[in-house]
Amino acid sequence: MAESVRIEAMFHTAMELLRDNLEPLTKQQVMDLVASRFEFTEYEDHRDDQGRPRWRVMLGWRTGDAATIGWIIKRGGQWSLTDAGIEALETYSQSELFAELVRRYQEIRKHRLQAQKALSGNEQLIANALGVVPAGSWTSYKDLAAATGLAEAQLPHFLAHVDISGAHRVAYEDGSLPEEGMRYYRYRGGDVAQTLKAEGAAFDEEGKLSLENHVPGWEIQERLAELPSPDLESAVRRAWLIRGSSVDGRDLVPIWLHKESASLAASSLREIVIPVGRDELKTIVEEDYQHKSYAVREAKLAEFDAFCNRMRSDDYVLTTTQGKTYVGRITGDAVYTASTDKRSNLRRPVEWVNATRPVPFANLAQPLPAKLHSQSDVVELTENIAAVEELLTALGIDLGKSTTEPPRELAFPAIAQDLADEILIDQGQLQRFADLLWENKQLILYGPPGTGKTFIARKLAGELAEPSAVKLVQFHPSYTYEDFFEGFRPVQRSDGQLAFELRPGPFRQLVEAARQHPSDPYILIIDEINRANLAKVFGELYFLLEYRDDAIGLLYSAESDFTLPPNVFVIGTMNTTDRSIALVDAAMRRRFRFVELHPGLDPVRGLLGRWLEDLRKTDELAVHNLDAPKVLDALNARIEDHDLAIGPSYLMKPGIYHREDGLAVVWETAILPLLAEHHYGSPPTVLDRYRLSALRRALAVLE
Repeated sequence: MAESVRIEAMFHTAMELLRDNLEPLTKQQVMDLVASRFEFTEYEDHRDDQGRPRWRVMLGWRTGDAATIGWIIKRGGQWSLTDAGIEALETYSQSELFAELVRRYQEIRKHRLQAQKALSGNEQLIANALGVVPAGSWTSYKDLAAATGLAEAQLPHFLAHVDISGAHRVAYEDGSLPEEGMRYYRYRGGDVAQTLKAEGAAFDEEGKLSLENHVPGWEIQERLAELPSPDLESAVRRAWLIRGSSVDGRDLVPIWLHKESASLAASSLREIVIPVGRDELKTIVEEDYQHKSYAVREAKLAEFDAFCNRMRSDDYVLTTTQGKTYVGRITGDAVYTASTDKRSNLRRPVEWVNATRPVPFANLAQPLPAKLHSQSDVVELTENIAAVEELLTALGIDLGKSTTEPPRELAFPAIAQDLADEILIDQGQLQRFADLLWENKQLILYGPPGTGKTFIARKLAGELAEPSAVKLVQFHPSYTYEDFFEGFRPVQRSDGQLAFELRPGPFRQLVEAARQHPSDPYILIIDEINRANLAKVFGELYFLLEYRDDAIGLLYSAESDFTLPPNVFVIGTMNTTDRSIALVDAAMRRRFRFVELHPGLDPVRGLLGRWLEDLRKTDELAVHNLDAPKVLDALNARIEDHDLAIGPSYLMKPGIYHREDGLAVVWETAILPLLAEHHYGSPPTVLDRYRLSALRRALAVLE
């Protein structure tokens, strides 16, 4: 009781502070001023996993409730009191003020839950109706009700409770904008009028939306009639794993099979009306599970949201126990049940199709075994729905109209002779590269500079995959996991504030695209792979390069385990001038196959001569420096370090053979500076043996 009185006092103090300040205050200012007026108990000052004291979290909730009922405005990071808030502060005593806050908030919440229950399932209808109200226009709750056939009284509460695009264009019939508390959670604190003005909407002198931009209900109906009818059969069927083999130490799977249901333990969750908006659910979980760590709260939120909101009738569901798998179809909505043992508060009806014929783990198609090892109680398997339907087919279950077409078999095309002719490399050699990549998934082309590593990697990838399925990245010493896979990036929110959002890097983008097209190969080319700290860049993904059939938790996306699809391949290039192959660690050697490209070895050996021969057939100006292939061979014969040889690509430029001094220019500006770097610290005369004139004199003697 004492703790409740303290929160009443803190809330009353916060309201007074906002009233007494002529200018709006930031949240930090309010909290600091409140803190200066109280001596907190150990209970009140207890910190959660994010370092927030309990009193501050509780006061934040209550000021949020005050914003919902219209006593406080939180806009652009600034808090201020409304006229209604000032009136309430002057009307009620401290305890009465808090009681009135709770009463009004509960009343609004009741209306919103009733609206959600009544209008649930009409989200798409409302979204379609708002979708035909263009930017710069607006409609009213009354018009929206007339266009959709839904209850006008419930629409404001529903739109304040559910996130639907375009809801900011809905106002009252006279053009006045809804109060702060009647906006969806995420849009409170923003200047809706300014947003509408930016879209082109006009306001009258009273600050109400102009009737010139009003879209009436009959016009919305006409525009909706012009839209194509939705194909109900095209709704995406999902697949889920719900874990029940060890719920607080008890195996519930036999009960599920007998009662044709599935359930989720929610021992600390209050009674909720399903479906429930994710933002409201998050608030409920934060309150009801505040005694748990932030990691538990995040996991619970994800599981409850999936079970209550995202699952649909006719979705597939799997569960496991004692090394065996059962599969079924969801047949109804989720319900909250007051379970006496707290092991099955949330329930859904399920038709289990193999209750007497469980499938052993060993008989499951990949990647289901890896997914079923996830630690989460609810795991989405939609991206693996083909494997689930393969399982159902094996059980003799009629799928009716399957959600997926039979996939093509994943395969590389054979290397065409045209590619071999184009890049002047033997077709058999190129096919060997492709076979190595297919068998091991990861391949590294390594060698000295100028041997065509990146060129061959790109040509090979272009032959084996569609252009849209090939992505190239270049590693460097400062490259990180966040650059490569995923990390938080600063973004500007609609209210102008800076926030951080989790953004995918090039590898995650490629992987997610590959999941959508499992029959097509996707290839990532990593140029200069040895210039970055691979353990730092790959992180936990390093494990998946070797164990493709397993799953692993991710650093920033811990809500579900991650697998690498079998149609993702990696080609790396490695310059041995930067780092010898002998220095590559054993972990990298184990995960990649290595192919050397060296001027003294096939397929690079003789490449410059073959290229120059082809050039002379089509280019009449190529008449100079025809001794370039021999000069390059003579140069590499004088370079003692195998890894420091010079590749032919430096000399595979037509302009070299158009001018008499063409080769000399490249020699002085590209090749000798490179060799000078290799011999850093040696006398300048060490380069004399590599000069073009010296090599040509030596060749003349031999001839």
